[in-house]
Amino acid sequence: MTKKLVVLICVFILLYGCSVVMSKKPVGDKPVVLDPAGWDGAWTTPQGAPVMMKVKDGDQGVLRLAWIEDDKDMTFKSYDVIILGSGRWQFANIQDEVKKGEQPRGYLFAKIKKEKDIILIWLPNVEKISELVKKKILPGEAAKESVILGELGPEHMKIIMSEEKGILFDWESPFFFIKARE
Repeated sequence: MTKKLVVLICVFILLYGCSVVMSKKPVGDKPVVLDPAGWDGAWTTPQGAPVMMKVKDGDQGVLRLAWIEDDKDMTFKSYDVIILGSGRWQFANIQDEVKKGEQPRGYLFAKIKKEKDIILIWLPNVEKISELVKKKILPGEAAKESVILGELGPEHMKIIMSEEKGILFDWESPFFFIKARE
């Protein structure tokens, strides 16, 4: 697995051919205030892929992630992550990569939890959420390889954050970042 793929999986950027859950708008009710002292700096994945994080707008919950895309020509890649809260949960949202001439489809999202120098990320369960969309319990569209959630109201957020309709996140296999010691 290349560094690029590890980082992209960890920040849940859309890889063509992968099953994903997206939302037309960022998931969560309000911005999480980000303290640069806790977020800024170098982070790594367990595989050793380095990622730099910098709070771009702490009051709006916007974090910039950057990494080396290609070791050979030292190409850098960066994305803005919007961190929103809903109740006691926090969600990281990244706008879908857009092909030239196309409109963005929405935002990739995941449940996120930061504890000191560790960031845990749980991806949505595509099959379970697709099932709820097909049953019209959650708004949106379910295709073979992706689910795009529509406008999420408080009643939908309650379903997403509870286990009343099943476990909707991959609790067994979280991705995580560890902050590098200075």
